Amino acid sequence: MRLVATLTRLACWILLISSIPATAFAQASIAGVVKDTSGAVLPGVTAEAASAALIEKVRSVVSDGAGQYQIVNLVPGTYTVTFTLPGFNTVKREGVVLAGSFTAKIDADLRVGALEETITVTGETPLVDVQNTKRERVIDREIIDNIPTSRTAYDMAALIPGVSRSGLTNQDVGGSSSSGSPIGSVAIHGGRTGDQVLLRNGIETVGQSGTGFSTPVNINPIGTQEVSVDTASAGAEYTTGGVRINVIPRDGGNMFSGALFTSYARPSWQADNITQSLKDRGISSGDRLKDNFDFNPGFGGPVKKDRIWFFLSARYKNSANYATGMYYDKNQNNPNVWVFEPDLNKPAANPSIWKGGQLRLTWQVSAKNKIGVSWNEDSVSYAPTSVSLTLAPEAAENRIYPVQRQVQIDWSSPVTNRILLEAGINRYKAASNLLPLSGLSPAMIPATEQTTGLKFRSLEAHRLQPAKTTHVRFAASYITGAHNVKVGINHTSGWNGFTYQNLNSLSYRLNNGAPNQLSERAFPIYTDTNMEHNMGVFAQDKWTIHQLTASYGLRYSYASIGWPEQHLGPSPLTPARDLTFPAQHAFVSWHDLTPHLGAAYDLFGNGKTAIKVSLNRYLESLSAGAPIAQDPNPLSSLITQTTRSWTDTNRNYVADCNLMSPVANGECGAMANASFGLPVPGATYDPDLIHGWGKRGYNWELSTGVQHEILPRTSVDVSYFRRTYGNARVTDNRVLSPADFDTFDVTAPADPRLPNGGGYAVRGMYNLNPAKFGLASDNFVTLAKNYGDQIEYWHGVDVNLATRFIPGVLLQGGTSTGRTVTDNCALLAKVPEPAESRATSGLITTAAVRPLQFCRNVTNWLTQVKFLGSYTIPRIDVLVSGTLQNLPGPNILANYNLPTALAAQTLGRPLSGGAANVSVALIDPGTVYGDRLNQVDFRVGKVLRSGRTRTTASIDLYNALNVSTILAQNNTFGAAWGQPVTIMPARFAKVSLQVDF
Repeated sequence: MRLVATLTRLACWILLISSIPATAFAQASIAGVVKDTSGAVLPGVTAEAASAALIEKVRSVVSDGAGQYQIVNLVPGTYTVTFTLPGFNTVKREGVVLAGSFTAKIDADLRVGALEETITVTGETPLVDVQNTKRERVIDREIIDNIPTSRTAYDMAALIPGVSRSGLTNQDVGGSSSSGSPIGSVAIHGGRTGDQVLLRNGIETVGQSGTGFSTPVNINPIGTQEVSVDTASAGAEYTTGGVRINVIPRDGGNMFSGALFTSYARPSWQADNITQSLKDRGISSGDRLKDNFDFNPGFGGPVKKDRIWFFLSARYKNSANYATGMYYDKNQNNPNVWVFEPDLNKPAANPSIWKGGQLRLTWQVSAKNKIGVSWNEDSVSYAPTSVSLTLAPEAAENRIYPVQRQVQIDWSSPVTNRILLEAGINRYKAASNLLPLSGLSPAMIPATEQTTGLKFRSLEAHRLQPAKTTHVRFAASYITGAHNVKVGINHTSGWNGFTYQNLNSLSYRLNNGAPNQLSERAFPIYTDTNMEHNMGVFAQDKWTIHQLTASYGLRYSYASIGWPEQHLGPSPLTPARDLTFPAQHAFVSWHDLTPHLGAAYDLFGNGKTAIKVSLNRYLESLSAGAPIAQDPNPLSSLITQTTRSWTDTNRNYVADCNLMSPVANGECGAMANASFGLPVPGATYDPDLIHGWGKRGYNWELSTGVQHEILPRTSVDVSYFRRTYGNARVTDNRVLSPADFDTFDVTAPADPRLPNGGGYAVRGMYNLNPAKFGLASDNFVTLAKNYGDQIEYWHGVDVNLATRFIPGVLLQGGTSTGRTVTDNCALLAKVPEPAESRATSGLITTAAVRPLQFCRNVTNWLTQVKFLGSYTIPRIDVLVSGTLQNLPGPNILANYNLPTALAAQTLGRPLSGGAANVSVALIDPGTVYGDRLNQVDFRVGKVLRSGRTRTTASIDLYNALNVSTILAQNNTFGAAWGQPVTIMPARFAKVSLQVDF
């Protein structure tokens, strides 16, 4: 009750200040042409759309001189459209179902007669949107309630062909999979997950951490009316071109109603899918179920009928899987033991606990003004996360999100039949912490065993990350029957703080238990970065002329990033450090113009066949925590970690050397970067990169296709897509030139597991000249095109089917096939040093060397097949539903730790810096894949009805075929190469109950 009281008090407070306008939300439309019985167009006809979903009940417009009309900004629901004109009969079209941003083409023929005489016309809701080029899939209440899923927006979106969740380790299996990234993200058509846009009622809801593309908060399904997922051709309203997930909240209504969903699965309800083949590869158990529980109630109705509605909901979700073959270490907190010894009585798991509450208020202030208020309060815990055969729980991150609070106001006003104003604001306060396992001793130095890739003993680095974000948007639309012009502005600002810490300033790399390298860190460091402006001003226009609808738009984007004055004190390895950096405003200052073009043609004029084409230019996502914002920060750009070779001659696991000296001494080689701990920047940024027009990363998206209603209530869409990236950035160490690297070839080991049995040549490995090793870096960050072409594009074809041909049957799905091409050969010829990448901790680390032979990479053609469907058997009211996913297997790599003695055979000398080995890629990435995943999830439920109450009791079977597909494997070539790291969770049963009243 305290939560309810707090929610109510806060919502009332927000209402008092809700004169502040806020961001608009995309909604559906009804459009068409009104004629008389002779075929002549009729101007001046009043077209009204009425629905119980509208708090104002009715929305009306008047047809223009060409007889065309448009009714826009309609919420999801079932509508009745009425056409009236003095001297003509009234025509009424019933049962028009709207969802997402679909434009339903509803034409009308009026005949001369009395206005009081009403002709009611029945017909199917149109399936083909003949006026929009946007590719959209709507996940409505029917899918949310009936399809067996984990009930998160990301996992439901991943059921769309072409949409993927960043690798198979993130594959949802009844909400049980928690081994992958806890941050929800999806991508499509070769896009980046970082280009994803997450919205609530059309307003951006992401924060300032990472790349600003997501949030750890899941949706509240009972408090959600629908989820609209746009996958292509978004238009000028959005900066980025990734998947756009718009969660439409439930508004309440003029009648009190509610719902309750709960589900539960016991570990004993899970089968066993460990085959003899897996046992032969060292797997004795899979990702076994530990916890799986979901409780999601909601209730809403009128505060005042036809004026104020509310809907209040909450959710508690707890799921965990035991990690395949991983246990806690028997030697936990024993600093004298350097081998991992699993405690078979303490299996490790990846838990996920989410608690949240949501309140939605809808206020019809007047006939022309409607205000919506949303409040979301969540906390999330993944502690530990990503535990696997190569990551012990003691070395895993404990992801804790103690505060995830969003307050949002949206306002809309149809000022006249032709002018619509919309606005909105979202305030987001968040904390994202990566913490070590509770109780770990600082004496535990983290270690990585090279031969198996296992990280154990302790977590290398952890962080605290608070952030605040404000999203604001305003838009104005002018709509006639044939014309729709929209102009608007959106603006995001915020702040992101990083606190990097560690329990121990060192970490070791071992090879068969013997140390050969150590890492040093100069933590703690504290950074603050401001997203001063991330603004867009857009204008888009759409005309419908006969059967052609053409749209065109232009967006101006401006981004500005800076930081306040910052101070950095000493660390254990830099005891004299005392630095202060002045404030810097607009360090990054970018301007861009991005065009957006599209056309849809109603081929036969009957609204059943549309030819569509679009071309859009999008920009990379930005936030205060994004690499281009965080890395130039003077504190982030300091060299705060380095590596050095180490020969532990007395095997006491103590580096007997002066760790603060950059030169080789004692048992330690020279520091890989002599600038470690010094008050000099780790990188200089090209002014031509960080200021000016057209410098931000971008991609062009081309789409073209045909959508056709082949049968009643059945449509097919066949489309081609191509995405091409530009303005890639590169880091050039100006101390080094191509002549400072010696190239050599490597002969892959003879091994029947490698392509063609191994023994082939891997050409174009390179190693730094020893005389240049350990020099202080002079890294220069600039556009890659200043050195040579860098090419990246994806292209492919989607085929999608949607049908309700058989009454009561829903079937959606299709295929998506495509491939990615990358080529940086010209770039590597001038900048051969290993590319620098950003670790999850926010640090700059050196990536593994990729042979020049693989500088041009063309992946295999990869195909996804996905379907979902449901059917409620009449008379007996039994629900049958399920999903089918057939996906490519994991990308198989073979990273060989080439010993320095073998490298010397072709290099002519040992590896520089006293390195014991170097990692060599033996397989071209994207060319070898594991077995495909065939996942079938199934539900059967009984529907019970009593008055206004509908109860559905269901039993779900997840991974119904009980496949044991390998989702990830050990890619370190050696004895453990190919050993499964994660396999598909075994089939399990889950019971669920949903009550709607």
